[in-house]
Amino acid sequence: MISLLVPVFNEEAAIADTLKRSHDALSKTSEDFEIVVINDGSTDGTTRILQSLEVPQVTVINHPYNKGYGASIKTGIRKSKGNLLATTDADGTYPIDDFPILINNLKQTGADMVIGARIKKGVKIPLVRRPAKAIVALLANTLTGIKIPDNNSGMRIFTRELGEKFMHLYPQRFSFTMTLTVAALTNDYSVEFVPIDYFKRVGKSSLSSGFNGIRNFLGFLGLIIRITTYFRPLRFFAWPSAILMLSGFGMMIDTIILNENISDAGMLLLLTGLQIGLFGILAEVIVRYQRAQ
Repeated sequence: MISLLVPVFNEEAAIADTLKRSHDALSKTSEDFEIVVINDGSTDGTTRILQSLEVPQVTVINHPYNKGYGASIKTGIRKSKGNLLATTDADGTYPIDDFPILINNLKQTGADMVIGARIKKGVKIPLVRRPAKAIVALLANTLTGIKIPDNNSGMRIFTRELGEKFMHLYPQRFSFTMTLTVAALTNDYSVEFVPIDYFKRVGKSSLSSGFNGIRNFLGFLGLIIRITTYFRPLRFFAWPSAILMLSGFGMMIDTIILNENISDAGMLLLLTGLQIGLFGILAEVIVRYQRAQ
């Protein structure tokens, strides 16, 4: 059985169409399914629309106040019944009609998760979000050692086992999607990426506007670092260690040649880099030991 989780916060302009299209798409598969809507304390007309909407196999769960996207996903996981979990946003940006493609890919490949990667030509990713998205992607690719086509797509399907495995890591707000992607890849789960479109959202977004955009961007960077250091700490500590050690060694060589003396600053950089590297190795040993238990 497939449980489609749809977190909703103030999406009165798109929620009805999203649920109707979701039901139509899942009806084209041979799988039993349910659609679990998590109304995250909406203050516009979303609640009224959900109360009057007549779409089969839809269950609505209401949060008394806005808890956040991640909290909504966790509520959906706990309240849903399916052995397969799927997610999509309620703002009209994702090609929900492509869910049968993702489901077939999961069956054929035996993957633990299939992600709809927003990489088709002409995807409507807002220009204001592209620089931040590129920086986040570069950091994620560097720290995981994997080229990730799309690390925070909201359209995906994954096993319940995978979804529940890392629930303790999901942030209350953003970004559940990035957490699950990085956690799965750094723990050797099988993840497939299927190219999809991405449309201009219906209604206004608070995610990338003004101060929220800067705050969420910094949050994404911190999230990648936290997840990577949690599972593969050596990948994170190796970079500053190498930079400091090479800088210190270069400074020492320079002062030996020019002044016939070893630079104190160079020695300090070298030893600091060495300590950071040893700390990373120790953290990696601890992580591997804990996994073996």
